[in-house]
Amino acid sequence: MFNYPEKTSVNLKFKMLDLFKTIKADRTVKKDAENIISVTLTNIISPSRINLSADKNVKEIYIIKINLKTSRIPEIFLKAFNNQIFFQTVFKLCYNDEVKYFSSIKSFNEEKMKVLKTYETAWKAENKFEFPITTKLAPVFKSAIEYITNQKFKQDETYEEYVERLINIKKLNAEIERLTKLMNAEKQPNLKMDLNDKIKEIKIELQKMED
Repeated sequence: MFNYPEKTSVNLKFKMLDLFKTIKADRTVKKDAENIISVTLTNIISPSRINLSADKNVKEIYIIKINLKTSRIPEIFLKAFNNQIFFQTVFKLCYNDEVKYFSSIKSFNEEKMKVLKTYETAWKAENKFEFPITTKLAPVFKSAIEYITNQKFKQDETYEEYVERLINIKKLNAEIERLTKLMNAEKQPNLKMDLNDKIKEIKIELQKMED
């Protein structure tokens, strides 16, 4: 994803038994984790390491690398682990020569954490980008989420608003796909035109949401 500043490097490899204790893993979580070769905290992006200011939602950012035996995603383990980390976290899953990024948008209020939504990329070759030029931690995390979702944050958009907008974008895309199938199967020209008009209307609405 990014070429991280050297000062953020940690490379702390977890012992799985210790990690299971930390996240209070039950049999289901441990079984799900059998696909895992190693778990390493590779980077911590924080004000104490680099000169970026924090806010209530982004105090630190953890980058955690997980090497896998197969392409199966240990979703139960990831959820249990993620729920015990009270910072924004980006998981980098590795299998053979491909990577998959997995991250949740979390909101914090009076020491309470809420996971708003979890996103992930497809498996693909690693692609490195320059670390964002900014004075704050929040834009770094937003850039990571944008890379995963392929959808930019709007100016002054809250995490809750962003999540809701992406949900609506997904619904509109599904509706376009549904109506397109109906239009392609429709034999009557007038009904076919009506469906095409409806699709155009939804695409205009979708464009406004994505811009």
